Amino acid sequence: FLKGLRSLHRRDKLKLTGEWEFLRQTAAFDVWLQPLEQKTWVTFIQAPPEHSSPEHVLRYLARYLTGGPISDRRLLRHEDGRVTFLARTGTTHGGSDETEEVEVSGAEFVRRWSLFIFPKGYTTTRRYGGYSNYHRKRYLLDCSELLSVVADKPVAPDVTESAEYDGERRCPHCETLLLCVSATEKSSWCDVMRSSFRPEWYDDG
Repeated sequence: FLKGLRSLHRRDKLKLTGEWEFLRQTAAFDVWLQPLEQKTWVTFIQAPPEHSSPEHVLRYLARYLTGGPISDRRLLRHEDGRVTFLARTGTTHGGSDETEEVEVSGAEFVRRWSLFIFPKGYTTTRRYGGYSNYHRKRYLLDCSELLSVVADKPVAPDVTESAEYDGERRCPHCETLLLCVSATEKSSWCDVMRSSFRPEWYDDG
């Protein structure tokens, strides 16, 4: 990470203005990074609660392998350029189950959302390794074999996929003929934020 910061600094890609302008000088930037280089970085992994089953662990990890920065059910309104969503309240770690409505401008909402878009060179967990779309089916078959699970039938396709017979789309479970009522192409946030439509303040380096 620090190596990446130095690379951005050499290419003048860091927005060092205002109180950070003094860091434009290489010597000052090196001094500023010294405490970070001397720090021991440790990733803390908490053990699962006592009497936990593998299902509990997988359910916990699934929250980090799927979904986005905010779930659809927390989005309440988008009116007059303002976005209203539910946020957890409380002083306990991670917040409490109580929620309150938070309203921000549309631009501020997009800014916060964009903080979760990784720059080029980073890989999101949900697309990594055996969970990637390319390896997933083989990975699940390998898991079944290692767990000595006898599969009576092949792994079911994605819920977003359907079986195709003679050019027709059918339900993968009951083989009922499927008719497309409507289809809307949804561009990924990554593509949008790297296009000419991205806000002026966004720069993926």
